[in-house]
Amino acid sequence: MKTIGSTYQEYLWVINKLHLLILTIFGLCLCHSAQGQQENNVTKYDSQTQQKVYLFVERMPFYKGGNKAFMADFAKFFHYNSAKDTQEPIQTKLRVRFIVDTEGHLIGARICDKKTNELTEFEKAGLKALNLMQNWQAGEHNGKPVNVLITKMIYVDYRY
Repeated sequence: MKTIGSTYQEYLWVINKLHLLILTIFGLCLCHSAQGQQENNVTKYDSQTQQKVYLFVERMPFYKGGNKAFMADFAKFFHYNSAKDTQEPIQTKLRVRFIVDTEGHLIGARICDKKTNELTEFEKAGLKALNLMQNWQAGEHNGKPVNVLITKMIYVDYRY
């Protein structure tokens, strides 16, 4: 025969197990939601290349040889002939955006905040030079190569 005290203790034990189960499920859902939120903050869909790209990763892509090699190669490939009678404004910087894919290829190069039909000849020459620069080391996320979106300012010093 059960006493009132033992029935009450069994009741409390069942309630505690239910609370533990609810807290465990809630914790798992919260962790999954936080992981999804974190993933959404570092990735986006790039409409130009139609690929999922990372904005920030543990190991960002880099140009083999470093920034000095990047600028030397850019200068080698950059060909811009400005005619003195054109109405094009003098430019000395390019704000570019591109993706370094999982193979280390530069794809989807563009000028930030400009449509293709709005590009100056200077910007077109800069994009042409940039597209020739394929000497990249891919970025990595969780130890795997991933597509990474890069935004870079390139300063050009040219003389007439």
